[in-house]
Amino acid sequence: MTSKIRMAALLLLATACATGGGAARGPSERFKQADEKMPGASAIQEDAERAFYSDVLDHKRRGDIAAQAGNMDQARAEWATAAEGLGNFNDRFGANEYQIPIRYNAAELFMQAQQWEKAAQAAERTSADQHAGPKTKAIAGHLAAQAWLMAANADVKSGKLEPIKLAYVEQRKGEALKPRTPPGAWKRFVDTTDVYLANIDADPEQQKPAAERRLVPAQQLALIAAEVQYAFDNMEEARRRFEVVLQRWPDDADVVEAAAPLYLQTFAFAKDAAGHEAATKRVRDLVTAQQQKATDPKAKASYEKVLQDLGRSEAGARFAEAQKLLEAGKAADAAKAFEALAADPSSGDVAGALHNAAIAWDKAGDAAKASALRQRILKEFPESKVAPQNALLLAAQHSKKGDHAGAARMYSEFVEKWPGDPNRCVALQNVAAELDTAKKTADAAERYLVFGKDATCAKGDPNFAARALYRAGTLFSFAKNNAKAQEAFAAAVAVQGVTDTVAKSQVEDAKRRLKK
Repeated sequence: MTSKIRMAALLLLATACATGGGAARGPSERFKQADEKMPGASAIQEDAERAFYSDVLDHKRRGDIAAQAGNMDQARAEWATAAEGLGNFNDRFGANEYQIPIRYNAAELFMQAQQWEKAAQAAERTSADQHAGPKTKAIAGHLAAQAWLMAANADVKSGKLEPIKLAYVEQRKGEALKPRTPPGAWKRFVDTTDVYLANIDADPEQQKPAAERRLVPAQQLALIAAEVQYAFDNMEEARRRFEVVLQRWPDDADVVEAAAPLYLQTFAFAKDAAGHEAATKRVRDLVTAQQQKATDPKAKASYEKVLQDLGRSEAGARFAEAQKLLEAGKAADAAKAFEALAADPSSGDVAGALHNAAIAWDKAGDAAKASALRQRILKEFPESKVAPQNALLLAAQHSKKGDHAGAARMYSEFVEKWPGDPNRCVALQNVAAELDTAKKTADAAERYLVFGKDATCAKGDPNFAARALYRAGTLFSFAKNNAKAQEAFAAAVAVQGVTDTVAKSQVEDAKRRLKK
């Protein structure tokens, strides 16, 4: 499974960063906050400061002009120079009332220049400013989290950082968990996301319509932070984070679709069956409620997918319990459990459950119930992957009961319906054998001939092919059909790769018969 990190969207958002113009603060509050505009050069009183600041703004303007002309390399270089200048302004000239918006603008320009770590560091410095209010901490924290996410992805792409891998329990194939602190930029991303989420209520972005927001949505950051902890085997921490995501943003169908299965996997890794069952119920209730409220078709489809996945997950757990009963020798109980699973429409693979129920009834000694279930599979689920196997088992049951003509008919139907099945040659041979046992020798001879002359079957088992052709020849001989007998004996002699002692002797006898 892959993470919800959307690099293309993030790049577009990063390039689109631009300082918003918030309302001015009261005259008693000296320090402007991150949502306020930087001053124009004319507002700087000291000549040296104004000259330095003007030069910085010139670099920004040149970057904007280059971007409009499509010269992004030059634009990023100019933005980076401007960002360095703004970042150094406060350090060079001391504290001033615009130090927060100036530093925040430096972070945004580093983002536009795609210098992710510098952007993150500038945003963190903005958030940590002693004069930063809740709004600045939220705004700058948001940018810092996104910047560290971009930095992490860049490090992954360059091979400096391991990627996020979201493996399920079964995909780990018994590999033990190795909880560890996320390395490098991944940890910085998680930490800054936590800072942002702690101040999210003060973020003015949250008051805007989704289409007008400039940065990665908070729920996406929270989801990815949970995925990071999951990827580095910190399952309890990941579970806590996924719970927050599901509880706080249940109306984001994409986020719920991504979070729900990983949330449940944390219980699977802990081997907490009771916890998994309770969590599944909570998720089902949440998703069902959201699906009923959703009006967007795409959202409804996402919620429906989660519900289907939950059904399959629950079915898997019930299947495992039924299998345990079968392995413990409680075949009848296992059969009933598999049938109950098949009766639940949310289980998904009804045919598979019926197939296993039939196997269990066979082991319980109730062939009639097993046969009835197999007939139901062929009638209701003829295209299922277990249908061919059950058709063969039904044919074998007919043979076992002495209905060899019925068995031959079923084997013949199998060949017609599933000509590409791996068991086709077995079925072809059994058609002939069952007819032979039923004393329908003329039909049996023809079917032995068909089987033996089939190139695929002869190549797969030349010994059986030779035996079948020899039997066809003898049956044709008994029926005084000499032309057909000669055809069958000649085909037997022509089979390549015969190694079986009996088959070899029959081939030699076929040679003698051909000379007569």
